[in-house]
Amino acid sequence: MANLTSDQMPDTVGGPGPFTFDLPVDAGSKVYKGSLCTQLTATGMVVPYSTAAAGVVVGVADHAADLTAAGTSDGDKRVRIQTKRMFAFTNGTAGDAFSEATLIGSLVYGTDDNTVAKTSNSQARKAVGFFYGMESDGKVRVLVDPALAAIVNVLQGLTDTPASADALRDNIVAAFG
Repeated sequence: MANLTSDQMPDTVGGPGPFTFDLPVDAGSKVYKGSLCTQLTATGMVVPYSTAAAGVVVGVADHAADLTAAGTSDGDKRVRIQTKRMFAFTNGTAGDAFSEATLIGSLVYGTDDNTVAKTSNSQARKAVGFFYGMESDGKVRVLVDPALAAIVNVLQGLTDTPASADALRDNIVAAFG
């Protein structure tokens, strides 16, 4: 292998644009277009991102879906999710704010369905993706990647002092189910 000696782009892998898929929406929830979305751990239904009762962010809603009317049931509507794509979100505040000095690839955590922070708040927040710079209006560019975010969340939940390498391996295997 050798370093490049002329300008050239590497081959791309996969199709152009984001990955998209449709998921069922939780009864009683309203998902806005552009919301960070997650799935409830008990039912798998999509809800806007929050720090309680839900898994990692799966992506961003491509359109709105409202299931707040009386008589609706889980899955009566579906929402198209875009993922593995870069989005610009509202920056956190104070110690949670990103800056131009933040290193590319740093973890990004959600605080609500359109705001991100650079700390996990002692694992109360879940990873959303990875930092890719700032927009001129102060928004944060985030590569939303649910698979990598899930790995980060599992690893952060491991105990700090396993008795042995075997115990650590067992903890990792158990954490991934």
